[in-house]
Amino acid sequence: MFPSIEDTVTAAGSRLFVYGTLLRGLSRAQVLRGARFLGPALVEGRLFDLGRYPGLRPGRGLVVGELWEVDTATLERIDRIEGFDPRDRTGSLYQRVKTPVRSLSGTPFSAATYRYNRRPPGDARIGHGDYRRYLLEHRPGQQPMVAYGSNLRRSRIEERIGPVGRRRPGALPGFRLSLEKRAAGGPRVVANLRFTGRDGCPGALHRVEPRQLEAMDRFEGTPDHYLRVVLPFRPEGERGLRLAHTWIAHPDRVTTGLPVAPEYLAHLRAGYGEFGWTQGPIELAVADLPEGTDEG
Repeated sequence: MFPSIEDTVTAAGSRLFVYGTLLRGLSRAQVLRGARFLGPALVEGRLFDLGRYPGLRPGRGLVVGELWEVDTATLERIDRIEGFDPRDRTGSLYQRVKTPVRSLSGTPFSAATYRYNRRPPGDARIGHGDYRRYLLEHRPGQQPMVAYGSNLRRSRIEERIGPVGRRRPGALPGFRLSLEKRAAGGPRVVANLRFTGRDGCPGALHRVEPRQLEAMDRFEGTPDHYLRVVLPFRPEGERGLRLAHTWIAHPDRVTTGLPVAPEYLAHLRAGYGEFGWTQGPIELAVADLPEGTDEG
């Protein structure tokens, strides 16, 4: 149905997992301008705030990042940025190591990443493992949040987290709508973001209070069912991207072969209707479901 990340790297390229200032939307993202983006991914470990940048250390937990295909020249440039000297691995600030990586659709593979080679401060742990989210949460005031599933329907989202005010339509670049997240209440599926590298999943940008994000976490079963992550979003009428919170299914909850509940699909269709969007993305997502899915 979708190309596997396993099949996307050319013979001349190397996979690199980044989790800090090299992420899209952050201060060193331009270093990867000529590289090939392969999608969001996860590694096991602990993430720490080191002041101007984060550091990855071994341990229990998940760290959210991005996978890229990079050439040798780019990798050598990043080595210098990260303070990695292959002739002096012990003395390097970061060590470039191979690590198991997991795509958000659940595919396991390996990639290089940079592991902090010092002892981090004991109180600097970023518990949720998402550096962009960490930076965004430290900004004062309301937080940007994107809905793309049943929460597009105003009555549904406001029943869950309260008034949301103005909503700005746009898209999450590189993703398409997919009905593949196993529902918490039974053998059904609900909405998820599936990375394709070429699509743009319709969504709506909201400005909400931090307590409303926390309320949505509870409804989405974060972090066991959905992970709250920060992704780039393009509002309609704007050329640039904005970083915003959204929810992607935990890889363990991604599944195939299950139908969608008629009432869930009705919420989704109603939400698209409120924005005057074509139902095309929903039709594509439904087409991937087992034959005989009943909309009721």
